[in-house]
Amino acid sequence: MNPSPSPNFALLASTDLSQINSKPFNRGATAINGNWSDNYEDMISFLNGRGMANTHNLPDLLLLTSAGGGGFGTNWHIGIDANDKVEISSTHTFKIKYNTTGAPDFATDVFGIGTTFVNYSGSATIGSPLLAYKVTSPGEWLRGEIIAFSYTIEQIGGAGAFNFNFIGNAQDLIVACRERGNGDIDDLNSGTLEGADVTATSGDTRWYIDNNGHVVNSSIGLTALTWNDTTLRDFLGFTGSETASTVNGYSVLTATHPCEAVLVPSRPYQQNHVSTENVSQSRRKIGGGYTSNYVGTYNTTVLGFDLDANLDLINLYQHFIHKFINHASKGERVNFYQVWGDSRRSLISSNVNASQPAHDLVFTSSRNGFEGRIRGCMITTEFNLMFPNNMRRRVPVNMRIEHLNE
Repeated sequence: MNPSPSPNFALLASTDLSQINSKPFNRGATAINGNWSDNYEDMISFLNGRGMANTHNLPDLLLLTSAGGGGFGTNWHIGIDANDKVEISSTHTFKIKYNTTGAPDFATDVFGIGTTFVNYSGSATIGSPLLAYKVTSPGEWLRGEIIAFSYTIEQIGGAGAFNFNFIGNAQDLIVACRERGNGDIDDLNSGTLEGADVTATSGDTRWYIDNNGHVVNSSIGLTALTWNDTTLRDFLGFTGSETASTVNGYSVLTATHPCEAVLVPSRPYQQNHVSTENVSQSRRKIGGGYTSNYVGTYNTTVLGFDLDANLDLINLYQHFIHKFINHASKGERVNFYQVWGDSRRSLISSNVNASQPAHDLVFTSSRNGFEGRIRGCMITTEFNLMFPNNMRRRVPVNMRIEHLNE
């Protein structure tokens, strides 16, 4: 469960990018070439397909790291268990702690392990095959963008020891644990910007949305990009004048403006409840009573929040009315991330069963459906963005998002 009782949220609209240039940017003489779709669920799907490339996702990276100097174990796995904790498993007995000595810049305890060694306890509950020894994180894992981390892993009853380091940034822990191309219901293995970039350059390059709703490209050893498609550039929030920063050796380019199809307010929502509509065709009988033909039940999230404006932490007023809402008209697909930084689908507790655990890398049932992303469609058509006073600091917004019947 997310430890914050009032987490930040986000709204991400579906996008049609079929008309953009098939080669939207170059890296030197190398054109980044892709076949773009007319129906991306949202920008996370377009940018990275809700996963990372082979060898860069965390299970692959852990296995590669363990094969280096001081490493041990013939197989390793990392993921989220049914209790929503990070589980790390191996073929060999081990212990792990968060490493603060010589750690990369901006490193955090992403897994929630702590600075004291945690010993293995029992066998793995996730992964294939199920490995003999596992450690379960005692704390909560970090929701949100990952910059870097470092963990010390030592063999119990042996001399093996190595540091498991991650640098280069990632969307969130869920995306970092998923390999793009894994084939599950959230996977998108073709038509992603990151996938096209990796294929063209054969390099390490990542595309994602940061905690503030801005698109980020993090790469190492690659030529700086030059835009061929200014429409896509502007849509993603770039101006063409950005300067990359260097973080742990990676070149990190962050868009100046939020992505058009993304809204990440600086404050938690004020209201989030569900309205249910039962639709049927009924007729009254002559002798009393009714005959009815059930059509369906439709659930709608009623969402209320304060939109940042001129005198607030950030100013999203004009972004909302001139950019975001153009992609979220009535009937358009909109995803409501009830906890921004956890990209899994929302699951109600009564749908947990032997084949669907309470938590994994696709679903979360935290707070019985009030965490995870709600997949829906916008049904609100008008927004009266009237300021409550003359300060123009923030403005209340109310909208309704009808859930997909899944």
